[in-house]
Amino acid sequence: MKMKLPLIAVSVCFATACVSVLPEPTAPDALYSIDASAAYAGLSHDLIVREPEAPRLISGQNMISEGTDGGLRVVPGVEWSGRATRQMQLAIMNSFKFDEAGDAILPEHGILAQYELASDLSALKLEGETAVCELAVSVISTRDRSLLARRKISAREQADSGSSRDRALALKDAASNCASQATEFAIAALKDRS
Repeated sequence: MKMKLPLIAVSVCFATACVSVLPEPTAPDALYSIDASAAYAGLSHDLIVREPEAPRLISGQNMISEGTDGGLRVVPGVEWSGRATRQMQLAIMNSFKFDEAGDAILPEHGILAQYELASDLSALKLEGETAVCELAVSVISTRDRSLLARRKISAREQADSGSSRDRALALKDAASNCASQATEFAIAALKDRS
């Protein structure tokens, strides 16, 4: 038993030494979020807003740039403040005006609604100094899972310069524009439903 105590002490020293040689994670210079640009009135029915489906590379916190060779790279020094797909979902949610005939609802709340807004985020990237957002949105009846309307939405924003900050701001604006267009589409698709 006395022999085990020094062995444990030596093991603890080795374990703490291993931890100290790990590189420190680099913190981004700035974090950005996708904002709701306006509160659109007129949602006539309750609508579940689902988180967009997206490739893993663009659905996380990294901001992505596509080079002229087609290679994708992480933009250094800037990140989304959370998962890009979750931020897109919340920006769409926050674009709907409250206290209308219908409400926008997150699926995790477990509330039943007649319709849902599903989306596929196929692009959220920089092409040089141009930010690109491409989103396919669908309004679906939850009762019989029928497709009521579908549209491809896109937005492009030009950065003021080639700096990571200006390019990130352009990407933020393009994503916010896509969220606004998705909101307007959902309102129009549900307008004449009884």
